[in-house]
Amino acid sequence: MKVVVTGGGTSAPIDDVRVITNVSTGRTAAAITEHCLRRGAEVWHVHAPSAQLPFIRSARFNLDDPDPRDELARLQGLWREWRSVRDRLYLRPLETGTVAEYAETLRRVLTEESIDVAFLPMAVSDYEPIPQTGKISSRLDALSIPSRRAPKVIRAVRDWAPSVYLVGFKLQSGVSPDELIRLAHDACLANRADLTVANDIQDVKAGRHALYLVRPDQPTVTLSPGTDLAARLVDQVWEWAGKL
Repeated sequence: MKVVVTGGGTSAPIDDVRVITNVSTGRTAAAITEHCLRRGAEVWHVHAPSAQLPFIRSARFNLDDPDPRDELARLQGLWREWRSVRDRLYLRPLETGTVAEYAETLRRVLTEESIDVAFLPMAVSDYEPIPQTGKISSRLDALSIPSRRAPKVIRAVRDWAPSVYLVGFKLQSGVSPDELIRLAHDACLANRADLTVANDIQDVKAGRHALYLVRPDQPTVTLSPGTDLAARLVDQVWEWAGKL
């Protein structure tokens, strides 16, 4: 299986020294990539400059561990796993993280490689500022930032790779599960996606993070909260994509 995963958040310049971005860390994308690699896939991981990276995100020594030998054993296991999969991982970093750069990087991967599954959890800006030359004065009491709508990159994926199993993501804030599922269903149709993974950021912050797997004309599957949420998502997508 050949897979592309995108992670982190895009950014756009406001002036020569400032950018606007979002709160995405790339953690979900990194976890998805890790589990795809464990399942034997080749993975092209497209990521924003500051996004968390597969395996590297966990390669920190926990100074709060009461027994450093346990932490050392964990890091040694992580190193061995990384060595066993690294030849199947192709990192594709974005230099600036703009929507245009993301679109071009994703297009190249999808058109140059025979990708089977595309997971697109990258938080792509809906609007981008119209950048100003120089630096906006810091003496202003209020600042308005003129912006324009950014292109929906996911809507071009089906043109670049007609047969790919396309997994989109829909993040909302403070909506009911029914509304979240409805919005995800609409996104599936608009994006020509096989599956839209929906969740609510308020649930993430509250520690009750669940995922709703929404497909056109199919029952919604709910993945309950847990530390293995990304792994269960990959396992389910493997099952559905394998039936195509």
